[in-house]
Amino acid sequence: MGKLEAARRQLRTAISLWFKGGDSVAIHTLAFAAYEIIHTISVKRDPNRRDLLFDTAWVKDEYRRDWNQCIRREANFFKHADRDGDSVIDFNPEFAQWFIFFAILGRELCGETASMEESAFMWWFQTTRPDLLTEEGCKFLAEQMPVDNVEYLRTRPKSEFFEAFRHARILAAQRRQGRVLRFPVE
Repeated sequence: MGKLEAARRQLRTAISLWFKGGDSVAIHTLAFAAYEIIHTISVKRDPNRRDLLFDTAWVKDEYRRDWNQCIRREANFFKHADRDGDSVIDFNPEFAQWFIFFAILGRELCGETASMEESAFMWWFQTTRPDLLTEEGCKFLAEQMPVDNVEYLRTRPKSEFFEAFRHARILAAQRRQGRVLRFPVE
């Protein structure tokens, strides 16, 4: 198994746990590990690619080291205890969403196709966080999904969203194959 495949499996697991309300430390650790590998591979495949978290153009070069220490703080805390085995950390579980988001972007930059979990996460993100989208992102969402459906999906808990997305993907695949649609889909 290669590094990218390992990262993709970590990412899929992190996303599945995140949608199901799993343990926030496990989600963060898996999402960060996946992001870190994908980031490195994306740079090697295309040194001129757009920036991600570790190399964002938003942070001045003289502060890059501080920036990277800051965003790596929780992940390093969760996997190392050699110097600080008895310490505690103030942990914000919402940061895992950003590692998931940027790992997916990095995976796209590597030219890899999206998994079902990655697609579900990006649809959830676009549906529930339109305030973070550019005009282009909002336009894409509007073209892909009727407004009524977006409003409905915004009110769904993450776990319901994930299951609805999974079922929709299965039904769409069945339709493309000309198969009879059956409920419930398993």
